[in-house]
Amino acid sequence: GENVIGFHLGNGWFHQTRRTAEGNFLFGFPKLTFELALVWPDGEAMAVKSDPRTLWKPSWVLQNNLFHGEVQDLGLIRKDWCAPGADLSGWQPARPSHAPQTRLTEQTCPPDRVLRSFSPVLLWEENGRKLYDCGENIAGWATIDCHGGSGEAVTVRYAEELDPDGRSLDFASTGGEGQIQEDRFLCGSAPAMARPLFCWHGFRYFQVEGPGEAASASLVCTDVPVTSSFSCSDPVLNWLYDAYVRTQRDNYHGAIPSDCPHRERLGYTGDGQLTCEAALLTLDAKALYEKWYQDILDSQGADTGHIPHTAPFLGGGGGPGGWGGAVYIVPMACYRICGETGLLERGYPAVLRWLEYMDTRCSQGLIVREEEGGWCLGEWCAPCAKKDMVPPEFINTYYYILGLKAFGQMSEILHRQKPLWLEERARASLEAMAHSFLDPATGDFCQGRGGANAFALDLGLGDSRTKKNLIEKYGSAETLDTGIFGTSVLLERLFKEGAAETAFRLLAGTGTASFGRMMQAGATTLWEYWDGQASHNHPMFGSAAKLLFTEILGIRQKEGSCGFADYSVEPAPIPGLLWAEGSIRTAAGTISVKLRRDEK
Repeated sequence: GENVIGFHLGNGWFHQTRRTAEGNFLFGFPKLTFELALVWPDGEAMAVKSDPRTLWKPSWVLQNNLFHGEVQDLGLIRKDWCAPGADLSGWQPARPSHAPQTRLTEQTCPPDRVLRSFSPVLLWEENGRKLYDCGENIAGWATIDCHGGSGEAVTVRYAEELDPDGRSLDFASTGGEGQIQEDRFLCGSAPAMARPLFCWHGFRYFQVEGPGEAASASLVCTDVPVTSSFSCSDPVLNWLYDAYVRTQRDNYHGAIPSDCPHRERLGYTGDGQLTCEAALLTLDAKALYEKWYQDILDSQGADTGHIPHTAPFLGGGGGPGGWGGAVYIVPMACYRICGETGLLERGYPAVLRWLEYMDTRCSQGLIVREEEGGWCLGEWCAPCAKKDMVPPEFINTYYYILGLKAFGQMSEILHRQKPLWLEERARASLEAMAHSFLDPATGDFCQGRGGANAFALDLGLGDSRTKKNLIEKYGSAETLDTGIFGTSVLLERLFKEGAAETAFRLLAGTGTASFGRMMQAGATTLWEYWDGQASHNHPMFGSAAKLLFTEILGIRQKEGSCGFADYSVEPAPIPGLLWAEGSIRTAAGTISVKLRRDEK
């Protein structure tokens, strides 16, 4: 009988405008090429390809924008539009188009799917306006039962928070009044269920105005299953695990790890490299990072070797070290966790080009500049004024030195000859770090603020005073003073230096800059800033979640091994933690740990 294949095209990232300072990225209008290969059991084969006989017509989706939402005319829906016997009146022959200047490749990463459905709770109803709560912050959409008269509009708006009155949406954390997530459905002659088709929204609350009500809400993201578990006697650590996993999955779309699912929804290389190891420990994310790493390589400057701040590149800002360092951090994390060298092989020449680029950003051994007109950020989102943060050149040089060391390790793993300049450049930058930031009278780096001593110890810099100052300062600290890079570096270093109780107290604390503060505020996902300003669905601080497994449960790989082929279980000594249990699924099998503290 007759067979029909139909496609519905939307703008996605390819053709999108934003009412924000970042501007527009218009690569062209949506277009289609397809080839369907048919093979019969007897070996006969044929191919059905797109050609001028392919027909097209406008759909009921009148507007679609990845960042703002959709407008749909439900009266134009024809459910049989791609079924045998469909009415083809109004359809036109497709126009030939130039192919994009790229190489078409098979998609091997997991697709986006509806992973969970919610029954939202009606909080408030007045004058045709209904306010709903999903119970947690999600990425996805609401499905609306639209039952108005022909042409009547149902408008749906989304937000993460409510105004203080509890009866209206607060858009501040999702882009403000200038970037409201909104869908608009024009009713037809019959009731219809409607949802956006070509975008998702980041929200906990949503408002329906007009002749419609919520039927359900859906969590929509790249299909990356949870492969871990964690629980313990401390409620903040339990919250951290749940919030991190929820936040990370909310920020997977198109197999891109984004910074937030609403305001920017871009694959920031800084955020992505920070959380890569935690994600690989807790989620089945290997295929996703293999795909995203190719995005990073595709985005590398052809003439410069510069790694941009987002991949695929769609604007944004960052710094050459903490963001660009994703080029070596992601493949090294995949090698350590998954035990495979594929990304190391693929990325080896790119890392070399990035190191050469970084050398051109140096002045007397320190990384001091970015691309012309670009940002040269170091630490970010620390709980202090920008002028009081650890200097950008300190952070960027830290990541440059780690990159030099990582490239040496990559060379050994892949049996390649190390460049002769590796050790000399590392030595010069280490000396520059000590000369510029070390106080010889105290042993402190950058006056000991923002975890600077932890960064230095990580590089093998400093002396016994540096370690002593680090432990003493944070032993009496009531809260963290670190941003997105310093938080995990500080906590991990404290564990390594034998200050497990201090690290635990800060990790599980409830001070002004802490995960406990987010929990007490009722957050279900991680915030962008410790004080709650801006996005409330940002995974970057979740890099610390890996410590739940490597330190709290003590699942540690032997130095130099990979894929958990050789590991030990050595939980950190924390008297305040009564019990903990959890598991991770590794290339070597599932590792489960249960520990109970003897009350004696």
